[in-house]
Amino acid sequence: MKKTYYRLGDWRRNALLLAAAASLGLAVLPACSSNNERQDPNADEWSGETYSEGVITEITEVQPGEWKITAERPAGKEEVAAVMHHFDGKVDTLQGQALQRQMQDYSRRYPENRVGSTGMMDVLMWSGIGYMAGRYMTPNAGYYANPGLVQQNSAWRQNVTRERETQGRGFYGRGFSGNRTSRTAGVRESRTFSRSAYRSSAPRMGRSSGFGSRGFGGRGFGG
Repeated sequence: MKKTYYRLGDWRRNALLLAAAASLGLAVLPACSSNNERQDPNADEWSGETYSEGVITEITEVQPGEWKITAERPAGKEEVAAVMHHFDGKVDTLQGQALQRQMQDYSRRYPENRVGSTGMMDVLMWSGIGYMAGRYMTPNAGYYANPGLVQQNSAWRQNVTRERETQGRGFYGRGFSGNRTSRTAGVRESRTFSRSAYRSSAPRMGRSSGFGSRGFGGRGFGG
């Protein structure tokens, strides 16, 4: 049997094809990304530089479940770490991907820092590390064992703010994962801030942090 061929330009034929496809649920839809490709709406499209200075924060469990920031100092570029002194005398550190995961988990649960809470991550998010990640604008001296530390590091905070607002720089520490497409390395900024512009089993700080090989260990902490 002789077959009939239709030109692509035959609008009647095209109309019939579209109608048939629609009746079978085969209508052509606009391309869309899969669930795995969806991006966090809170993440900035960013591919710039990190801050010129990092920060090392020490927090101490002064009573079970009650933490205070006891020392803090500026550090080298991408050097971001938390040293935690537990009430039982153990000393742990958080840096790199371990720190990033803890901060991401916290920021998902709490879009804004909690005021008055004294848990380990609550206090850490009020430290200089939290400031670099855009978690607050104004320091809360109540989270510091020595409120003088807030004033002592004011020049560092001013530098972070200036680089963020004038140079578009962002926060990520050595060992942080991802493509660095967000200024906060996946940690959610506080909405208020953005509108303006574990514990391991390591028994000693030197073992868990590796600060000596990174150049951290020889420098004294403030406070």
